[in-house]
Parts: sequence; structure tokens; C-alpha cells
Amino acid sequence: MFGSLAAVTALDSVAPALVDGALVRHALNGVYYGFILFMIASGLTIIFGVLGVLNLAHGELYALGAFAVFSVVGFLTGLIARPTDTVTTVIFGIVVLAGALAAAAVLLPVGGAIEAVFVRPIYDRDEVYQLLLTYGLLLVLVDVMKFVWGPSPVDPGVFRHLNAIPTTELVGVSYPSYNVIVILVGLAVFAWLLWFFDRTKTGRIVRATAINREMSTAIGVSTDRVFTLVFAMGAFFAGFGGAMANVGPRTAYLEMGLDPLVLSFVVIVIGGLGSLKGALVGALLVGVTSRVVTPYYPQLELAAPFLLMVAILLVRPEGLYGTWGEIE
Repeated sequence: MFGSLAAVTALDSVAPALVDGALVRHALNGVYYGFILFMIASGLTIIFGVLGVLNLAHGELYALGAFAVFSVVGFLTGLIARPTDTVTTVIFGIVVLAGALAAAAVLLPVGGAIEAVFVRPIYDRDEVYQLLLTYGLLLVLVDVMKFVWGPSPVDPGVFRHLNAIPTTELVGVSYPSYNVIVILVGLAVFAWLLWFFDRTKTGRIVRATAINREMSTAIGVSTDRVFTLVFAMGAFFAGFGGAMANVGPRTAYLEMGLDPLVLSFVVIVIGGLGSLKGALVGALLVGVTSRVVTPYYPQLELAAPFLLMVAILLVRPEGLYGTWGEIE
């Protein structure tokens, strides 16, 4: 009797959430968060798939993009009037997105310089040297951000104007339009990466270099240029994920790179090391799982992604789309 009463009470507590669309909203938040994770993890999986380097500084590249977007967007929005109606609000949103792209572009030369100066000399060394080097770069980037932006969190006040953008109706619920834009941008990033690696000459050269470096060198491919390009691309997508994630009522702070780094590793392990399709599927699985489970079981907030990873690895030890040393 008491067991059935408890069950009915539990159903009654969950029913309103289902009626008012809370579960749907949590799932949409998971998809939004999943695409943010994908943009970060895609850079990590590109670098590992081609260079074979697990970049521990990847999370700080994400954080650098988050810090840079405040400066770039703050400058751009200072050139236009604050939004007062729907049209100016949409213009403001476009400027903010352009600023996020410009902030991520800052990471291109940063990533290229890191690869050419620091990473390139240790390709033939043991993996331990790579991990120690990238961990050292992590600490250096933290100090660089501390020097440029200071030790205190950055105030995101300029982005509060995005709240004026009308919401979008999705699956019967009202959902923030900016989150919808991030989802669409994430899909565009995935489509572009597939097109780049499958359809362009440069992308095919990158894949060929990942499969057989010696043969690529023998036919005249400059592996140094390929590796610099790949590392710069990986840094760009890390910074772009940081910029897109922190355009909104959020705060950029020095320690913010750790969680994305850990979850990016979880994502690429779930999807398969070196697989772009796996990175997308893994990111969506982690995002939806964490955002749907956490509101009802907050004690599983940290454990949910790792429990999901363990469950998948027990069935497929190589990941969902496991490939080693090749981007696909």
C-alpha cells in the first residue's frame, strides 16, 4: 500500500514537468550543450586523429576563446546603438555572432604558433613528453589570460541585450532563439568538416597524411604545413566553442577550461578516437544525458557522462565509430 502510494506521489511530481514541457526543455538544453561540446571535441579529435597528440591545453584554448569574445564583441557592440526594437535586436545578435567568429579566428595563429614552436620538436618522442608539454602550455595560457584580462571573472553585461530577441517555438515549448542558432551553427560546423575532409584537396591531403605520413612525404606533401594547419583548426574550433558558449549571461573565469577538457575526452572516447561522426554522436549523448538526468537526479550531475562512457565501452571498447589515426 505504502509502496503504491509512493509511486503515485512520484508520478504526480513528474507529471507537471511533462505537462509544462520541462522535460522537452531539458532535452533541448541537452542538444544545445551537446553541440557546444561537439565544437570543442571536434578540434580535439582532429588534432589527435592526424597528429596523434592528446592536447591537455585544449580546454584553455576554449577558455581563451571565451575571454576573447568579450573583448571583440565589446568593441563591435560599442560601434552600434543598443537594441531598442526587434530589427535592431536582430542586428545586434548578428554582430554578436560575427564577434564570436572573429574571436575564434584569433586562435588560428595561436594554434599555428603553438604547433610550430612547441609541439613539432617532440612528435618522435614518447607520449609522456607530449602530455607534459601540453600540460605546461595549459599553465602558460592560464597565466596569459590572467595577465591580459586579470584574475577576476569577466562581466558579461553586454550580452544581456540578447534576451530581447524573441523566443522560438520548438516541440510545443518556448525556447531561447540564441540556443537554436547555436544548434544550427553546430550542424553547419559538422557539415563543413565532412565536406572539407571528403571533398576538398586540402582535406584529402590531411587524411592521407594521417593514414601514412611517410608516403605523403614521398609524394611531396609538406607534413609540417599539414600539421600546423590541423593544430590551428583544432584551436579554432576550441575557441569557437568557447565563444559560442559564453555569448550570454555567463562569466568567463580562469579555471573554466577544465570541465570542457574532461568532457571532450569523454566525448571522443565514446564516439571513437579520430571520428568526427563519433564526436557528434558522443557529444549529443553526453549533452542530453547530463541535462535530462541532472534536474531529477542532481547527485548524478558529475557521474552521468562517465557512467554513459563506461556503459558504451563495455559494449564497444573502440567507441561507437572507433578509428585510430584517421579522420572520418
